[in-house]
Amino acid sequence: MHDPMKWALPLYRAFGIAVKVHLLFFLITIPMFLRLMSETKGVFWWFDLFMLSVGLVFGIVLLHEYGHCFAARKVGGDASEILIWPLGGLAYVEVPHAPKPHFLVAAAGPAVNVVICLICAVAFLAGGYSPLKAFNPFGDPYRTPTYHLADGQTHTSIYGAMVLLPAVVEGGEPTVIILEDRVQLPVWVVWTWRACWMSWWLFLFNVLIPAFPMDGGRMLHSILWARSDYRTATITACYVGYGAAAIMLGISLFANETILIGLALFIALNCYRTMSLETESERGAFGYDFSQGYTSLERDDPPPPRPKRKNFIKRWLDARKVRKIQREHEQRAQDDERMDQLLEKINNQGKNSLTDEERKFMERVSARYRNK
Repeated sequence: MHDPMKWALPLYRAFGIAVKVHLLFFLITIPMFLRLMSETKGVFWWFDLFMLSVGLVFGIVLLHEYGHCFAARKVGGDASEILIWPLGGLAYVEVPHAPKPHFLVAAAGPAVNVVICLICAVAFLAGGYSPLKAFNPFGDPYRTPTYHLADGQTHTSIYGAMVLLPAVVEGGEPTVIILEDRVQLPVWVVWTWRACWMSWWLFLFNVLIPAFPMDGGRMLHSILWARSDYRTATITACYVGYGAAAIMLGISLFANETILIGLALFIALNCYRTMSLETESERGAFGYDFSQGYTSLERDDPPPPRPKRKNFIKRWLDARKVRKIQREHEQRAQDDERMDQLLEKINNQGKNSLTDEERKFMERVSARYRNK
């Protein structure tokens, strides 16, 4: 209980990876949802507000973190846990100590977001719609404006056809008028638009911020590491992260965005801890230089990578083969036991006492022994 990062509730385990949700996720997202409900004064349906602010974010972030985990196993590492919390997700992975595996694992999460966007774009085109407006990070995820390729018009969700008239009485509810001439999108197009927009937004957010622990910061660290050494790359990436956190903090104070302030402080804290660990490991006991690792062997001759985890089909085939071998052993043991009983019967009553089925059984078992 002393570690705040362990204040999490387990959800499920799949592919050998435990998925947990941090308690702060509920303490922050639920009040945000209630605030949106209050600000919109019932104009937007509560389900749309909840799915956009909580449900859709949770699902896409979870797929993003699975991308990191599967990539870690692909490069010879391992993955054990995914933690969903208010500032995104954290994948607990073990990666071989080299620049290329670290870069591939960091890039795998944003790559999942790109795949989601491509799938949504194909669905748009198959339905006769243009996906371009869904790739605008400043677009409106409630009205979801979409260009129809056949009629050349821009279609929207139900919210795009709404006109809000100011309340007659101060503090009252606004009047909503639906314009019937506005063409409304099918529900599947609306949610495909929102999934594409959210996934693209998270891709840009993770890649364009060059700071730990964002994916952009980790990819920058891997590139610097490949061009210099691990310690120099770490310190440089931390300084870049400090600059990004300062810019983000200034923007968040100007825009009065609490979540952005929390993210900026978290980035700065993470950079500070990372640099502190690297600085402390630079010199160890007896004046030995630990800047290249705890021992020179760890960097010059890294430990062999873990064996790659088999996929579901291979694991199922291996288990099926084991069950087959086990059944064969059990059948042979039963056959041997019956063979002993029949031999004892022949010894006591003679060969003519055997039935046709018993003779065929003995011939079959005898042939099996001869073919060994």
